[in-house]
Amino acid sequence: MINEDLLQRAESGDLVALAELDAQGLLLGAEESLADYATRLRRLQANVAKMDGELTSGGTYTVEDITVERDQRIPPAVFVEPRAITQRLFDFAIDWVPGFFITPPGILFGGCSYYFFPDFFALFTIRRAFAEKERWLIYRRTELLAHELCHIARIGLGSYEYEEVFAYRTSGSRFRRAIGGIFRSPSDSYSFLGSAFLILLARLAQIARFPSLPQWPFWLPFLAVMAYHFGRHTLTMRRLDRARRQLAPVCGEHTEAVLFRCTDPDIHMLAEPQDRESIEAWVEAQDSWRWQVIRHRFLSPA
Repeated sequence: MINEDLLQRAESGDLVALAELDAQGLLLGAEESLADYATRLRRLQANVAKMDGELTSGGTYTVEDITVERDQRIPPAVFVEPRAITQRLFDFAIDWVPGFFITPPGILFGGCSYYFFPDFFALFTIRRAFAEKERWLIYRRTELLAHELCHIARIGLGSYEYEEVFAYRTSGSRFRRAIGGIFRSPSDSYSFLGSAFLILLARLAQIARFPSLPQWPFWLPFLAVMAYHFGRHTLTMRRLDRARRQLAPVCGEHTEAVLFRCTDPDIHMLAEPQDRESIEAWVEAQDSWRWQVIRHRFLSPA
């Protein structure tokens, strides 16, 4: 999967080799050393080999709470369009993540990915209906896969605030690109669903038992939750847009690719009001291997 000679060159600090791995979606972690990076990639190879071995010998492989089967494997051709999207937007193309069509655990399940860090391994599972068609209900197969490829690539950055924002950039819907990152974690989703369910319970109680029960107090938690999430998301999008505008004179056409490889603190720094010279000085001052690769790929003279 990863050429050992390429990996050895990367481990020794060869920026050409590191840039090649970066282009494959094997991005360096936030402050990851070359030794840790090489260990992680070798662990990835071992984990994929273990999966392939179990699929070959027993026909199944279990990770976490999901079991996949050998004949459920997603053909490589299905990943062509999602890889093209991530290549166009963020300058990486992953071809090493295994994917499987599965029988869904729920009616609304479209797909998800399983990934672990630093014990590095990743795989996709998507609804079996996508084996025959591109669209199912509100989901598009290409968008699901491109979205998850972004999460896989950024696994070592430890991002929270901007993670979903970048992944939703792959959507063909302008609305999802703008709003898709409003919920950052399962707890965000639960707060929304819980407050909405409270409204439903109050309405049912009014119909069934308490006709004079006022409804407006039960809307307050829902409105508070939505105001919080919308306000937080608006600030996040504005900060990211400021960082993009200020970085653009330095990075030009590679601005999105550079931002994609930034941590949350990086983006906060780049969004601070400052002139081009200050941005250039800050970018040049970053000494992590991650930033050395960024400068080599996107900021070095042609």
